[in-house]
Amino acid sequence: MSILAILAIGIHFLLVAGEIDISFTSVLELSAMVAALSSPSNTFYIILISMLAAITVGIINGFFTVKVGIPSFLVTLGTFVGVQGIVFLISNYRSVLLRDNLIPKIFYGRFVGGIATAVFWMIGVIILAGIILGYTRFGRWVYGTGGNERASGLMGIPTKRVKFTLFIISSIMAGIAGLIVVSRSLSARPLMGEAYLMPVIAAPILGGALLTGGRGSVIRTALGCLVLTTIINGVNLLGLEPAYQSIFMGSILVGALSIRSVQQRERKPFKEMIKFVKR
Repeated sequence: MSILAILAIGIHFLLVAGEIDISFTSVLELSAMVAALSSPSNTFYIILISMLAAITVGIINGFFTVKVGIPSFLVTLGTFVGVQGIVFLISNYRSVLLRDNLIPKIFYGRFVGGIATAVFWMIGVIILAGIILGYTRFGRWVYGTGGNERASGLMGIPTKRVKFTLFIISSIMAGIAGLIVVSRSLSARPLMGEAYLMPVIAAPILGGALLTGGRGSVIRTALGCLVLTTIINGVNLLGLEPAYQSIFMGSILVGALSIRSVQQRERKPFKEMIKFVKR
């Protein structure tokens, strides 16, 4: 659940602001591959260069979405494919071993009570994201940007800067997830993050986030990750084929979107009636 939740929190930020990023799986793979290729070396250097590679993709996504004005889905679809190609090239289409002893301890080693450190990374990310979105000015800016970007801009909220920052945050989350993945398997390979694409997008939506922005809860997104992880583990324990995971994920996503659509249609006449009564 830890990898899924960390990735989902990054997407949650963007969904609240009315944007989306589908390049996170490629960023995860890039972060993991850069860490493996730069080892053996100084541990701090490996982590730094890995995170810088991830942040670079976030800057590219933010620039073309915010500055150029291309829809975020199209921009991140392009970087998703492009970064995936870069990972294939720099890895020479093969798995690369992580030759560092400290990074696995930092990101996936056993800590208090034998619990993997990845769990503590997840808890830290969830708490930090909850504080930022719920108790800071930046968090209010994010909700305002997603709720009504034009009105928020007129109120003085730097909506473009907010969105640009959120693309970088999403890439940072993907970079951390990449370091956890490479620490768990002790190697990096192309396409190692593709299994997270659907669950990561489904988790915030399952938790109540709207694709149009303005709504979303970090705790509910974390609970959505827990539900999806339970389903994935259940499929594995039952001995079903991996294809059933995709079927369940797709069904859950479509079901959640359908329920949300029905709820919005029911609320709209009610809101219009309230406005009429007030007049």
